[in-house]
Amino acid sequence: MIDNLMTLVENSEIASTGAKPKLPTTIPNLTDKMLEVYRIPLKYLYYNDENGRIATQIRRSSEDIQAYSDAVSAKYNDQVAKFIEEDNLAALNKTKKSIQSKGQQVYGYVLKDGRIIDGNRRFTALRQLTKETGRTFYFEAVILPFTYDAKADRAQIKRLELAIQMGTEEKLQYDPVDLSIDVYQTVVKDELMTEKDYALEANMTTKEVENLIATVELIHDFLKFINSSVTNYHIIKDVKLYTPLFELAKKFKTVFPDKGPKYEQTKESSFTLLSKMVLAGGDTGRNMRDYLKEVVNSQVNDTYNHDIEEVVDDFRDKLDQKPIETAADYRKRLAEATPEMREVSEVYNSTISRQNRGKNVDNFISEVKETMVTLQDMQRGGGLSGNLHFSNFSKKQIAEIREMLVNINIISGDLIEEYENEL
Repeated sequence: MIDNLMTLVENSEIASTGAKPKLPTTIPNLTDKMLEVYRIPLKYLYYNDENGRIATQIRRSSEDIQAYSDAVSAKYNDQVAKFIEEDNLAALNKTKKSIQSKGQQVYGYVLKDGRIIDGNRRFTALRQLTKETGRTFYFEAVILPFTYDAKADRAQIKRLELAIQMGTEEKLQYDPVDLSIDVYQTVVKDELMTEKDYALEANMTTKEVENLIATVELIHDFLKFINSSVTNYHIIKDVKLYTPLFELAKKFKTVFPDKGPKYEQTKESSFTLLSKMVLAGGDTGRNMRDYLKEVVNSQVNDTYNHDIEEVVDDFRDKLDQKPIETAADYRKRLAEATPEMREVSEVYNSTISRQNRGKNVDNFISEVKETMVTLQDMQRGGGLSGNLHFSNFSKKQIAEIREMLVNINIISGDLIEEYENEL
């Protein structure tokens, strides 16, 4: 690994392109006049394992690529390059075709030790072109006078990353899992920024940042619940669990602001129900919103949690038999817990059915009340309501209304007897 690329610049091993970029954001003690774009040999550069997308993919890998003694080694870069190819091969091929025909049109950003801060896809395309053509390619980039060693430097690096990500250059949008993890890592774990700072730099609202952090915290709880490491975010990606967990996190912030025992019980019930949804297939996001509306946000939540409590315990026993490392492990464990999942489904469907019956009863009573209110208004108004007068009606219309009232009187008498029989 190179300690300082600027030493190579001074020794004329790295040449300047003459381009003078403008920073997309304000960085203390760093001005546009201090920056240049250099043509850097690919062998001096390496992928940033702190990048949100790359970090998630590294955790997915069964091979401990972070254990390589030399981060700038071809072996490390080759493995990370595979992740970038898998993430979006079409975008990579488009970038490679553009570079091959026009050259590198957009410069990147690297740290002085060769860590790439912006330009992973371009760097990957250049590496592939080198292998495919046998020609020598260079990565054109700004060399920033920072390293990850100092916390103050990392804060400035993150600000720059966010500014670039929100810029006008053609950028792949962050996967929601990667984005949430990046927010959590920056704000909560590394404490490089406050929620408001991140929101400002990323063109987001503070509430959005808060929701993303709450989602990651709930993801951690879910991964622990299924007997997996809290860093196995790839399971959330592969099983497509982010949306339902995001919906849960938002609702829990509102319903259980102080958390507590009811929150913990509801959380485990919701994780179990989510597992049932995964096994059954379908739109887990929509199904979770239905659950939140019909159960969590209603008076039946405590009853539902009580009814499902033993099933949750039985399900956890099966999850605890062996750690879950992949999406395949999780799905296999769900298949083994089919009896428990079936019971969860029965309790849930029964609860929803009772809720719907209750709604039908409420609607019916509301309709009867509306009829009574109309008749009371007519009685107070001497047979009419509002500003109406009998002169507004024809003789035929008055006769029609009288006939309806006679029928109401007869039908009411019959219905009164029906209800007396039920008492």
